[in-house]
Parts: sequence; structure tokens; C-alpha cells
Amino acid sequence: MQSFIHQTNPSRVVFGAGTLAWLPEEVERLGARRALILSTPEQVASAERVAVLLGERAAGLFPKALMHVPIESAREARAEALRLGADCTDHR
Repeated sequence: MQSFIHQTNPSRVVFGAGTLAWLPEEVERLGARRALILSTPEQVASAERVAVLLGERAAGLFPKALMHVPIESAREARAEALRLGADCTDHR
């Protein structure tokens, strides 16, 4: 068996009607300035709404997310985040 270390960071869940409006403050709470919004092709309209809510905190939109995250998709999203100067991502 290979040795490894696994560390899980604390999670924060914000749930309830209207809480999406808190997203800019949640990005700030993370110490981030610009978020890349990830969505599947079918959820672009929702992701665009998130971008509007984030305003200048939205670095851009990556509408190519796929179920089970193939490594190629993850690499492409990471490259887009770097290109756009994103320091935070929101997974939709």
C-alpha cells in the first residue's frame, strides 16, 4: 500500500431562499477577488445569473463542465482560470 496524507478543510454551506445574493460576500470571505464560474453547457443561463450577481468579482464563465470531471476538462478549466486571473471558482 502506498503512503499518503489526506486533509479535509472545513466546509461552509449557505442555504435558503435568497442566499445566492450573498455570493459576493462569500467570495470575499474566502479572501478571493475574482471567481471563475463553472457550469455545464445546459446550465449556462444560471451561471450567467451568478456572473451578474458577482459583478466585477466574476472573472469569467467556463461552460464546459462535465459529470465525473474528466482530467482533460479539469485541465482546460484550470488553464482558463489562469488566463483570466481567477483566484476562486464557483461550481454550478
